[in-house]
Amino acid sequence: MRILGFYDDHNAGSAVIEDGKILAAVEEERLSRIKLHNGNEDGEPILSLEMVLKMTNSRPENIDKVAIGIMPAAEMQSYIHHDLFKVQKNHKWILASLFSKSITWDKYWLWYPYFYNQFRINRVKKLLAKVGLGDKPVEFVDHHRSHAAAAYFTSGRSRALIVTLDGQGDGQCGQIWLGEEGKLTHLKSISSYHSPGLFYNFITWYLGYKPMRHEGKITGLAAHGNYDHVAEQFEKMFGFENGEFRYYMAEKQYQHAYPHRTNYDKFRAALPREFESFSPADVAAGVQVLTERVVARHVDQYLQKTGPIDVVMAGGVFANVRVNQAVAELPNTRSVFIFPAMGDNGIPAGAALHTFYKSMGWPEIKNMPRLDDVYLGPSYTDAEIEAELKKAGLQYTWHDHIAPVIADLLNKGHVVARFDGRMEYGPRALGNRTILYQSTDKSVNDWLNHKLHRTEFMPFAPVTLFEDMEENYHHIAHNEYPARFMTITFNCSESMQKGCPAVVHVDSTARPQLIEEKANPVYYNIVKEYKKLTGLSSVINTSFNMHEEPIVCSPGDAIRAFTQGHLEYLAISNFLVPSPTPEKARSRE
Repeated sequence: MRILGFYDDHNAGSAVIEDGKILAAVEEERLSRIKLHNGNEDGEPILSLEMVLKMTNSRPENIDKVAIGIMPAAEMQSYIHHDLFKVQKNHKWILASLFSKSITWDKYWLWYPYFYNQFRINRVKKLLAKVGLGDKPVEFVDHHRSHAAAAYFTSGRSRALIVTLDGQGDGQCGQIWLGEEGKLTHLKSISSYHSPGLFYNFITWYLGYKPMRHEGKITGLAAHGNYDHVAEQFEKMFGFENGEFRYYMAEKQYQHAYPHRTNYDKFRAALPREFESFSPADVAAGVQVLTERVVARHVDQYLQKTGPIDVVMAGGVFANVRVNQAVAELPNTRSVFIFPAMGDNGIPAGAALHTFYKSMGWPEIKNMPRLDDVYLGPSYTDAEIEAELKKAGLQYTWHDHIAPVIADLLNKGHVVARFDGRMEYGPRALGNRTILYQSTDKSVNDWLNHKLHRTEFMPFAPVTLFEDMEENYHHIAHNEYPARFMTITFNCSESMQKGCPAVVHVDSTARPQLIEEKANPVYYNIVKEYKKLTGLSSVINTSFNMHEEPIVCSPGDAIRAFTQGHLEYLAISNFLVPSPTPEKARSRE
């Protein structure tokens, strides 16, 4: 059975799965080149839809169903009536409406699911007609159920606690499920009105960054701050009480202090005056430590009931690698797995996986399939690559065995951008759309971030040989699987801190990618050859893109980012391209 999944909102994208295996998955942003794009002028992710269908040679006759990540109307109405009203029952605002000058909040939201769902159905059918799939049956899978399915059905864990958390989706910020041999038991839904993700979004905005885009910068900045300076005020604002997330400052005037994106100014006005005296680093530390604590307590209350168990996670909150480490360190956590496309970009695959297993009658699964890699995007032939190099007027050489050539350049202190094979799915560059550099130069955070127009306090991450993981990272043995995808931090060993200071953050942690030869042979051999030359088993791996652009997708994207970033070398397939501006490329300023 072959199923097309897609999502047409924030960070849209598409995926094709067949018999429970992801064949292709692409975010719309990689093709449109607009960060976190939701699609064309009509909000349609048409580029990613066309791409995954092309990559999998999918035609109308071999697509069985279409899945989209949105809550069905009946479920939405039930949720609004029973859950949303419990939160909002004391705040019945009067809303203007086409139908009446005084439609109450209650009545508006009771009508909303039907109008909204019909709008979405019509939009979906229109979009599918453009790719010849207008007559296919469509399955609607709610936002967090899609996240849960993505994490569970790719985890390799047949019994697991499934946790989803984000800002909001279909009126919720998270769900808890128990997965047992393919059967999903729903335990809890959490209203977005007490969302830890929205709180983190707000602090991102408060510090002058873009919410839903720059939260990773706050995580990096937090390591430079002191939580103790701000703890008292943060703990008055948000916490975890009686098994629930809670905005304490919003108890009396909820509508004025709720940190929704349309309400940031009012929420800032409600902050304690002491907030103005805190440094940005201390504020970042405050929201980071608080989020780690409340999420860990949230997960731990279910671990107390299940006993020791594997935990699988998805949703934007779990893009926060320090939060993932906090969950992994809970006493009853056997191991963690974070779906590599943990944000809304993972919804297309999750909706399709949920639809597949539901269509199969929820079969018993003794051995859950495991996602071995996320090289699920498009690839390009050597002929296509060479044509782009000639078009750009670049000089290049061909190397039958390019791994030792790249390793030698890294050892000599050169920056090498690498483009090869299929593009990665998710927010992390995992070797195929990557910038590499030696791990010994601690000054790299200043000059390479400057060259790429990135914030100077953002740490670089390492790629490390799988077989050397325990020499470099503490307590990694049970969580090596998520480390293959750069989705969790670990405390670094003393030898790692001394030998590879460029990839160890100021808090002595790192977010590694562990690489095995079978996952990506050439990439593995680059690091292996580098170790032969230096004795070190880690090099810098950072995403190949210019600031505020998505990771590169095509050879043309790679060439443009290479020349605009004034990088020293581009290794694109087996072609090696030296910089056309060597003086600028060699600059360390």
